[in-house]
Amino acid sequence: MEQLSRAFASDTDVELGAAFVRLVGSLLLGLAVAWIHARARVRSGRPADSALAGTLVLLTVLLCLTALVVGDNVARAFSIVGALSIVRFRTVVDDTRDTAFVVFAVAIGLAAGAGFFWLPLLALPVGAAASMCFVRSSHTLSIRATAAFAGWSQVDAVLERRAAQFTCKGVGTRRGGVEQDRFYDIVVRSQAELPQILDALHAIDGVLAIELDR
Repeated sequence: MEQLSRAFASDTDVELGAAFVRLVGSLLLGLAVAWIHARARVRSGRPADSALAGTLVLLTVLLCLTALVVGDNVARAFSIVGALSIVRFRTVVDDTRDTAFVVFAVAIGLAAGAGFFWLPLLALPVGAAASMCFVRSSHTLSIRATAAFAGWSQVDAVLERRAAQFTCKGVGTRRGGVEQDRFYDIVVRSQAELPQILDALHAIDGVLAIELDR
């Protein structure tokens, strides 16, 4: 029994009651981060991502556990950093703000694991306020027209009237020059305006196809 006790001994003194409180606290804080993330996506016109929300909550709890395990041991901290460096994100994040929320969850989890609950409580409302700023999302608009199409001024007029801002980021040809493409980055005031923009563009003579990347 003595050998068994030594095998499970640790140089990090963790009080079980305090560890449980921190883990539960990190769970609640992670739920708050996921809720803020969902609201930010809805305000930007995108549906809430339940898979990423679950990842944010789990990540917050796991980082709290990591902070509890590391404690004040510098050697263990570097060992965990080396182990975690093996992990790579396999899922493409479609918005840089989603990546920011992953970092947000990491910071909240580490703070909860270290026992600084006042810091997440201060950071959550500030992070929520920051996430609600600049929530307009840009979309990539591709317009295909005939080679003799001369209505690009009409296209620009539609975008000036309907979009908050737009930029032509490229042109090209297809099928040996029979068709031409133009690619725009557009920002809309609300997602309800997207169908109106598409309908107005389709009504222009010479426009063959329109693709919108959300």
